[in-house]
Amino acid sequence: MTVKLSMICSKEENGSYVALCPELRGCFTQGDTYEDAVANLKDLVTSTIEDLDADEMENIPSWGDKIFSEFEVVV
Repeated sequence: MTVKLSMICSKEENGSYVALCPELRGCFTQGDTYEDAVANLKDLVTSTIEDLDADEMENIPSWGDKIFSEFEVVV
C-alpha cells in the first residue's frame, strides 16, 4: 500500500535537520543532514503506520495535492 503524506523539514542552528509528518501526531525525528532526516522520517512513518489498525488508517488526514512552500514577509 502507498500512502501520500506531507513532510516539514527545517535546518536547526546547530546544522542538523528536524523533519516531521503533520498528518501523524508526534511523528518527528532529526538527522545530521537533510537526507538523514528524510530517511529517518520515512522509517518512523512506516513503523507508525504498520502499528495502526484499519479505523486509525482511515482517520489519517490528507492534504491531497496541496503544495507547501516557504515565503517571507516584512513587518
